Amino acid sequence: MSSTKQSAAVETESALAAIEHDQGRRRAPRLSAEERRRMIIDEAAQLFSEKGFEATTRDLAERLGVRQALLYKYFPAKEALIAAVFESVFDRGWRKQSSTLLSDRTQTLEDRLITFYRRTAQATDSVRIRLFVRAALDGWPVAKRRGAALTGLIFEPLIGELRKQAGLAPFREKAMMRGERELAMMLHAAIVFFGIREHVYRMPMPADREAVVRLYIRTFLAGAAETLKDIHAGRAGASLAVPQLAPPVTSAGRPRRS
Repeated sequence: MSSTKQSAAVETESALAAIEHDQGRRRAPRLSAEERRRMIIDEAAQLFSEKGFEATTRDLAERLGVRQALLYKYFPAKEALIAAVFESVFDRGWRKQSSTLLSDRTQTLEDRLITFYRRTAQATDSVRIRLFVRAALDGWPVAKRRGAALTGLIFEPLIGELRKQAGLAPFREKAMMRGERELAMMLHAAIVFFGIREHVYRMPMPADREAVVRLYIRTFLAGAAETLKDIHAGRAGASLAVPQLAPPVTSAGRPRRS
């Protein structure tokens, strides 16, 4: 075959490939506004977890293969995008399962806690953990914003059940004390730190997460009721017997830089 014919054949194949590509692109389903918004949030969460919150919307647009202007159609400012990422990664679904599960007295407290924290551990992936740590280091108030929710949805039901088991006054008679919240936080923090060790420190962790969750919870419950009695009697220290002030619920506003 002459070089002229070979060149023509190559051009024909290239043209056919371009036509097939364009037809394939036309056949691709068009995303709805909500689907596109969800795609932007998911990719932003991945980007911020890898690069930190100094990553730009230009970086995000390049990763998505779209124009930067498209992002501003859905999020007028970077802060609005970050707030949507926080709501998606940290709040969605978590509030619903905690409020319904931990108040279900048809199960033992141990079973409720194991189910709740097993699900929490399973949902705690690299993106979620790394975002949480980066947000704290960069000054975004995620922990403060979640503090009141943690107290209301997890710590209060837990301490309320422990008070009942220990024969102590209910919340309507005696407000939660600082030591009680610290006690509940100890268990919660153990689960969170498991994720930090795995996804931030990248340490080899036990493959059976449920076994670890059971270990934490059974060890916690073995001494929790007696510790509560010590807190209420003032034997755990005066500073732990003062009423717990609810953490303020703050917005996900941009952190102030010094």
